[in-house]
Amino acid sequence: MKGAIGAGAIAAVYPFVERRRYHLGRRAVPVRPACPPLTILHLSDTHLTAGDRKLARFLGELPKTVGTPDLVLATGDLIEDDGGIEPFLEAVEGLRGRLGRYYVLGSHDYYQSKMKAPTHYLSAGRGPAGARPADVDRLEAGLSSQGWISLGNRTELLQHEGRLGAIRLAGVDDPYLGRHRTDHIARGRDDVAAIGLTHAPDVVSEWILNGYDLVLAGHTHGGQLRFPIVGAAVTNSSLPTALAAGLHRVGAGWLHVSMGLGTSRYSPVRFLARPEATLLELVPAGRASG
Repeated sequence: MKGAIGAGAIAAVYPFVERRRYHLGRRAVPVRPACPPLTILHLSDTHLTAGDRKLARFLGELPKTVGTPDLVLATGDLIEDDGGIEPFLEAVEGLRGRLGRYYVLGSHDYYQSKMKAPTHYLSAGRGPAGARPADVDRLEAGLSSQGWISLGNRTELLQHEGRLGAIRLAGVDDPYLGRHRTDHIARGRDDVAAIGLTHAPDVVSEWILNGYDLVLAGHTHGGQLRFPIVGAAVTNSSLPTALAAGLHRVGAGWLHVSMGLGTSRYSPVRFLARPEATLLELVPAGRASG
């Protein structure tokens, strides 16, 4: 009887513990031979608040852990409320990418967190009804001052080590809020690689149909509550639950949905959905991963 009570107590407490077990995941991404080998640090859903020193410390130590990848890419929900703006900027200040740092925003970067009924999440309810606007201008000004570049509904073309052709980075503003536009994402004939960024993963098919090699997304928190065999119960999006987290082949391209690093303050639990930043290594066909 005592053993059952102890096991029940552990099971009740563990979801509150797991949400603080931050770690760095590593994934190899097989790509076409023409793609250059690239390393990408993918960050998402940090939901940082002023008091979250442990997560801020994890972010601040990433440069020592990963060195300088080719790209640092963030896919939104960087803050939970305005109090998280300065802590987030300070925590990521040391991150560098050889080819730059780029981001798109999520709903929590536009609207401060607000209590919602659990049914809102379970039914994939949309929109920030009644939420206070966040100081997104201050957030973006701070990111810009550090050299981060916004990919909200825009494209950047990067040259890589003198190769003929460009690396295309195309992002959209948050589909969860209906702020996205995709008329700029067509892949160029001479692009050696094409990578898409979005917060909510609902529009992944548009990039895949345009021949992109990799699409990065967040928003789902991996389902946040996952169960053996079943996996994620919900995704809070139109994405199938089987694609709620991790690296998945979609058509001829890949989708990486970040497990995310944070949670909303009103649902501070994770179960079998350990918070993660991810180092992705694009490995062209015919080359072995190092």
